Amino acid sequence: MRFVYLQILILTTGTAFSQTTCDKYSIDYVPKNLTDAINYLDCRWTEKDKEEFKIIDENDAVAELHMGTGQGIRNNWGLWEGKKSLYRYFRTKGISHPDDMSSIILTSFHRHLNNKPIDLDGQINYYKNYWKKAREKYYQENRILTEKKKKEYDSYHKGDTVKIEFKLHTKQAYPQIYPVQGHPDLNEKPDCYVIGIVTGKHVRKGTNYTLKIRPIDICGYQKIYWSSIHEKHGDFQVGQEYNFFGLTGFKISKQ
Repeated sequence: MRFVYLQILILTTGTAFSQTTCDKYSIDYVPKNLTDAINYLDCRWTEKDKEEFKIIDENDAVAELHMGTGQGIRNNWGLWEGKKSLYRYFRTKGISHPDDMSSIILTSFHRHLNNKPIDLDGQINYYKNYWKKAREKYYQENRILTEKKKKEYDSYHKGDTVKIEFKLHTKQAYPQIYPVQGHPDLNEKPDCYVIGIVTGKHVRKGTNYTLKIRPIDICGYQKIYWSSIHEKHGDFQVGQEYNFFGLTGFKISKQ
């Protein structure tokens, strides 16, 4: 659908408003509030474009324009910058994400064209509830993850032998390893294992449970490249001690 590719700042002037009313809406004009934004779109869009947009289901119409016209709104109207009047208008109403702002503008314009109530309060409450639930879910998942990290951390003791899952890449000029991700679990299968001895453990910043491990075998190598190791040149060597932060970022088990 061609609406996906519309750029709001290059559309020809429509006819719903008088020429005098639309004169102020130049190409580089930035609306100051929702009513101003609706008037801008009504002036700048052609009657054909408005009719095509109008007859599509509201949710589908707004979704299809999200990356085209919606992106133009977010970028050209300064919603990412956070300095323009339009951004401040939405912020005072409790809307902070530019994606939500552009969706409200397009939804409101679609309703305007179809002579439906804008129901701005209802739209705002929808996004507020969405982010409230998202935050609650995040905190709940983070609490569960923290408890899991602590339980795992408490199960290890100095002198334990552990096994850490890694992926081995040998097609480069020199072999490299990457840890199999612990959380979220991507169901990766390890190519090799690092065997090591726990030489210490400590907690940083309250919940960053850390094991200090001295490798005794690194996938059959004495030394190998691991870009995530904060050591000189990324060298990961048998006999050296390394901090494994967070624990859930790795798949570690007792040997």
